[in-house]
Amino acid sequence: MKHLPRRTLLCLCAALLLCPALAGCQGEGEGGGGTKEKLFDEPVTFTVMTYEHQSQQVNPSGLKYQAIQEATNVTLEFDITPLADYNTKKAAALGAGVLSDITYVTLDDITKFAGAGIFMDVTDKLEESVPNYYNRVADDKNWKTTKVEGRVLGFSVLNGSTENVSYGGYVPVIRYDILEKNNLQLPTTFDEWFVVMKQLKTIYPDSTPFSGRNKGANMLTPMSYAMGCPPGLYFDEETQQYAFGFLDAQYKEILNFFIRCYEEGILDPNWMSVDSNTWDEGVNNNKIFFWYDNGGFASSQTNSLQKSDPQAKMQVMPLMANAQGKKQGQLYNQNWYTSIWALSASAQEPDKLLTFMNWLYSDEGMYICNYGKEGESFDLEEDGSVTIPQEIVEKYRTATSPEYNWMSDYGLGLLSFTPLVNTSYSMNVQLGLVDTEFNSIVEADYEAGYYHFEAINPPLPEAERKTVANEVSQINALIWSGVRDFVEGTRPITEYDNWVSDMKAAGAEHVLEAYNAALSSLQ
Repeated sequence: MKHLPRRTLLCLCAALLLCPALAGCQGEGEGGGGTKEKLFDEPVTFTVMTYEHQSQQVNPSGLKYQAIQEATNVTLEFDITPLADYNTKKAAALGAGVLSDITYVTLDDITKFAGAGIFMDVTDKLEESVPNYYNRVADDKNWKTTKVEGRVLGFSVLNGSTENVSYGGYVPVIRYDILEKNNLQLPTTFDEWFVVMKQLKTIYPDSTPFSGRNKGANMLTPMSYAMGCPPGLYFDEETQQYAFGFLDAQYKEILNFFIRCYEEGILDPNWMSVDSNTWDEGVNNNKIFFWYDNGGFASSQTNSLQKSDPQAKMQVMPLMANAQGKKQGQLYNQNWYTSIWALSASAQEPDKLLTFMNWLYSDEGMYICNYGKEGESFDLEEDGSVTIPQEIVEKYRTATSPEYNWMSDYGLGLLSFTPLVNTSYSMNVQLGLVDTEFNSIVEADYEAGYYHFEAINPPLPEAERKTVANEVSQINALIWSGVRDFVEGTRPITEYDNWVSDMKAAGAEHVLEAYNAALSSLQ
C-alpha cells in the first residue's frame, strides 16, 4: 500500500481535514504576512451562512477575519446558527432557494437540491477559476463522489496538511491499567478478548466491561467491521464493491459472538439506551473497560480517571485478529468530502466569489484561516511548519480546552469557516498535550495495511434516489430490530435466514446493484 508520512496529531474528538493562484493571489509556499497586493483592488463583501458548534464559536471579530480582509479586501458578513438548529434553518433556506453567497451544506443537500438551480454550477470553471481547489482533488476518487450527475455544485472541506495522515477513526480502546492490575494480557484476537472480558466481569461483578456512547446495533457496528463485516451496507476493500454484511455467512457468527457477550454480562445490559453521559459515567466509575469508537475520547477519559487514580489509562490497543486471522479497521477520510461550501447561483459577483474561493484553497488562505496573522499570532518557518508565539501558548495553558479556546478567540480552524484545514494541532503540540502513544499504536497497524479509510458513498442517479432511500430505511429498521432481538434472545438465532429473507424482500439486492452501478460510473 502507499505509505503516507507520519503526523504529529491530537486525536480527533467529534464527532466528530498547492498550484499557482490567480493574479493578485499569494503563490504556493508563501505565508500570509508581509506587504503585498490585495486580492481585489476594491472592497468586496460576501455573505456566509453557517453553523456554530458547541465546542467553538465562529467569532467574526477574530484576528483571522481581520487578516482575511487585509490580504483580500473581502469582508465577510455571517449568518450564524447554533448547530442544534442549523439543519432546520438550512432546510428552509434551501427549500425557498434563498441562499447566502456561501452556505455550509452537506453532500446530501447537494444531491437533494441539485435540480433546483440554487447552487452555482462550477463544473466547467474549476481548472481555470479555482485551480488551487481542483489540483488538490482532481485525482482523488472520493472527490468524484461529490459530483451529482457529473456536475460539481460546491467545494468540499479539505485537509491541507500534506505532510500528515490522520489516525482518527474507529479503534478499540481498553483500560491498560486494569489489565495490568489483574495480570491479564492484552488480547490479540477476539477470542482472547472474550476470555479477558469474562475474567474482568468475574473480578468486577458490578461492571459492564463492554459498552459505548451509541446504542444498539450502532455500538456493535465498528467492532463488527473489525471482526469481518458490519451488518449493514459497507464498502468491501477486498472486492472493491458494496456489500451488505448480513448477506455474508460470517456475520451470523459475529452475531453469535455478541449473543454470548450479552449472556455473560460482558455487553452492557443497557446497550439499547446508552448515550455519551452514561458512557462517560461508566468509564469514570470503573464499570466500563472497553469500547470501540472514535479514539479521541480515550485521552479525555484518561485525564478524568487520573484525577482519582494517577495510574489509570484508557488507550487505543492494536487491532485484534478476527476468526479468519485477519486484522482490519477504519480511519476517517482525510478530507471532509461530505461537508461542502456551496455558492449561490444568484451571487451578485460570481467571478469575484470564485476568485475568493480559489484564494481560500491557497497556502496563504490556509495559513490565515488556521492561524490568523503571520508575525502576530503565528510564525511560518521555512519548512512550512508553524510556531505560535509563546506568550499566546501560555495564555491557554490552563484553559479547559486549549485548542478550541484558542481557535474560538482568534476565529480559527475547521469550525470557523476554513475550507482548507491544517490539522497540525499546533497549540496542543506546543503545550505537550499530544498523545504520541496513540499515534504510534495506530500508525503501526496503518503501516501494516490493516487500516483503511472510510469510503464516500457515490451519488445515485436521480431516478434511483427515492426508491433506494426508502429501501435502505426499511432495511436499516430490520437490522436495528433484528440485532436487538437476536442479541437479547427474544428471537432465536435459528431464524437468521428468515431475517435475511425479509431484508432481501425489502430491496437489499436492488440497493447493492444501484450503489455498485453508481460506483462503476465514477471509474
